[in-house]
Amino acid sequence: MALIHPETILTDPLKLIVQPHDLKTVHALDAMGFQPLPLVPQLVYLVTTRSQLAETFLGLSETLSEVSQLHSRYCLTRSPLDSKALLVEFLSAQPLNTITESARYAWFLQVLAKQSFFFKYQPIFDLQRGHVTAYECLARARCEQGRSFSGQQLIDAAQSLKLMREFDDTARVVCIEAIAQLRSTQALRFPDAEPPTFFINVLPNTIIHDPNAFEQTFQQAIDLGLRPQQIVFELTEVESLLHSSELHRMISLLREWGFRFAVDDLCGNVSADHYFMEFQPDVIKIDRQLVSGCGQHPLKQVLLKSLLQSAHELNIEVLAEGLETITDIEFCRTIGIDYGQGFGLALPERTLQTKPLNLLKFAQVS
Repeated sequence: MALIHPETILTDPLKLIVQPHDLKTVHALDAMGFQPLPLVPQLVYLVTTRSQLAETFLGLSETLSEVSQLHSRYCLTRSPLDSKALLVEFLSAQPLNTITESARYAWFLQVLAKQSFFFKYQPIFDLQRGHVTAYECLARARCEQGRSFSGQQLIDAAQSLKLMREFDDTARVVCIEAIAQLRSTQALRFPDAEPPTFFINVLPNTIIHDPNAFEQTFQQAIDLGLRPQQIVFELTEVESLLHSSELHRMISLLREWGFRFAVDDLCGNVSADHYFMEFQPDVIKIDRQLVSGCGQHPLKQVLLKSLLQSAHELNIEVLAEGLETITDIEFCRTIGIDYGQGFGLALPERTLQTKPLNLLKFAQVS
């Protein structure tokens, strides 16, 4: 934020000065009460107070486009509107988005600081036998004001504030704790049942840049009575790091500790050979872009069969994401895909769902 010069009279009202990016921005600011600056009409100003600033910047973030926020500049001043000192101050003006993004995502900073995450668990089914074999942990959050946030909103906020690694680390710690609580509840209800497996989303960059965090994850799991074999780390955005020797070293170490790995969002636009030869995951998750409509799309059927054959030859299991229709589910079952996940099978819930699939319903489609 641009500083208020010390020689400024502090009793003068606070003004927010903005240099609009374009005419559309000018009209938007005019609607918010901004007025042209007498000395330089190309600049606009709004008289405000410190207590109103957060609300003002939030309003700007919701009103102006991202491009406008990026290319418009602002400063705060108490200099009189007809003072040339004001123009000197504006020389240090900053892009408007440097402050509006912080205002827009203030809730995320609160959630991150207080670790106010909770999780929903989407069942992953064995498509051949019909039973639930694992759950994907999907992060959600709720702030002190009671507002809830989706996984995509969390990701968008973390990316905008450049806090993806902090989000990744904090969410993983909270997730392990939540899994342990669920495990205790399940053990009481079904003492003879096998402990469920959980897929936890992880950024490969986190593994590379903060390996100690995963040693702490291992110790946390052990301390809470979990077995590392129950946890599958689901790697996203892995393409840019496939050839990283450090990533391979860390994954080998985590495998020695008992953790397993899945590669997320495998689709037809990335060479499967790179995943199989360079990474060799335990599970590949085929993206919904390739899965959706596969029951009636010949090209998708060819691609899926090819991926499945290559994976199975390398003892890699295959999971189809985004299964929503009976036709797609039955096609994936018919060609031998191991696991399935999607709204057509079960929605994510706060509790662990155990109801098996009605395989007869799907078989009637074939």
